[in-house]
Amino acid sequence: MVAPEKQQLKTVIITGGASGIGYETAKLLLKTGGYRLALLGRNRAALEGAAQSLGGASSQISVFSCDLKDSTQIRKIIERIAGTYQGIYGLVNNAGIYSVGDLASTTEDSWDEAMSVNLKAPFILCQAVAAEMTRSSWGGRIVNVSSTAGILPNQSALAYSVSKAAIIQLTRSLAKDLGKNNITVNCVCPGIVKSPLHEAYHPGGTQLEEFYAKRGAALPLGRVGESRDVAGAIRYFLTEEASWITGDVMVIGGGRLLL
Repeated sequence: MVAPEKQQLKTVIITGGASGIGYETAKLLLKTGGYRLALLGRNRAALEGAAQSLGGASSQISVFSCDLKDSTQIRKIIERIAGTYQGIYGLVNNAGIYSVGDLASTTEDSWDEAMSVNLKAPFILCQAVAAEMTRSSWGGRIVNVSSTAGILPNQSALAYSVSKAAIIQLTRSLAKDLGKNNITVNCVCPGIVKSPLHEAYHPGGTQLEEFYAKRGAALPLGRVGESRDVAGAIRYFLTEEASWITGDVMVIGGGRLLL
């Protein structure tokens, strides 16, 4: 393995990089410089569109299609990425789904899907990536994207809230386990952020903007977040400045937990 300080670029995997927080994180890392990005997700066309929109050179952005519900696919892709780029420096577990339903209305299928995408996939990704990182002498950086719902549950979002709470505990557990290998594991908990995630539940521009305005007005800072608000925190955890921080949970919610 070639140490990252001797590499021209540090390889960082971002799941869900085609839009929202993942896309803005990729954009910010490219602007910062020094990173090679591997965008990972199921929709290859969307990932390729994002890569083209980001305008990175072919040496800076690659896309890899993978069903995050398939652990075998995940492990093969991680092995491929590590082999292609002589190691992996960072992983951003950003991909997720939002499940609606309370105790009475949450079906077993919706529960299983939320746990598969929001919890099991990050676990498998961490397991596979950490195995590659421990083979190197420099360690690595893992950043998991949870939610304020993992701390203060969202109403009628039982499976989602539980899966995001579990991501926080996964982060802390892995931080204790992987510290000896110089691998940091940290977590960000975004609040309401403008993203395609909400478009599916609030179709139409007017309805969506009314939703953002109403939710933002209830927050101490008076607005909902932008994806770039979260991307900055993710970038920080990937930098050398954060090399002595692990097991940390950073809330980025405009003051939602103060309510």
